[in-house]
Amino acid sequence: MNTLCRSIALGFCALAFLLPLRAQTGTASSDAVAQIRQRYAEAHEMMAYNNTSLETQNQLTVNGSFMCPGTGHRDEQIQYFFTTDFDEDSGNYASSPYFIMRSYNVAARRFYEEFLYNNQGDLIFSYFKGDDFEGGTAECRYYWNDGGELVHKQIQGQPEQDPVLTCRLSYDLLEAFHRLMNREF
Repeated sequence: MNTLCRSIALGFCALAFLLPLRAQTGTASSDAVAQIRQRYAEAHEMMAYNNTSLETQNQLTVNGSFMCPGTGHRDEQIQYFFTTDFDEDSGNYASSPYFIMRSYNVAARRFYEEFLYNNQGDLIFSYFKGDDFEGGTAECRYYWNDGGELVHKQIQGQPEQDPVLTCRLSYDLLEAFHRLMNREF
């Protein structure tokens, strides 16, 4: 009986310690999501200004139209929205994307993706929307903190987009941008 009482007491102590820790983590997650949503709104303001200002046309659009074995014709569009700043180290101007939009099809299914980056070029938000096999739509939203840790996700429908694949795709798109825009002549 004495051992049972000690086990129960230890369990309550652990709960007393872990619950506030979980609440702090939840608050930190909520704060990170709120900051990312603010950055998302700022990115859309910059994109809207970009579309109205002739002096800051910092948008690159890449279009592809090709045949894929097994699925047929595929159209893909990638839009990069970026800033260009002077790099003190290299003595050149360098462009950095802050937002990427990608839309494409696989056979008759349509897909759309967004990637939002912080000022250091790290992925902090991704959005995926695509047709599922049952005629519905799947949506995934992933939020990462500045350390690259997934802090929140929202999933609607099936299938869920893999967050690791999402990160890899995001950085592949970044690398393609840098190869196009930041080469030395």
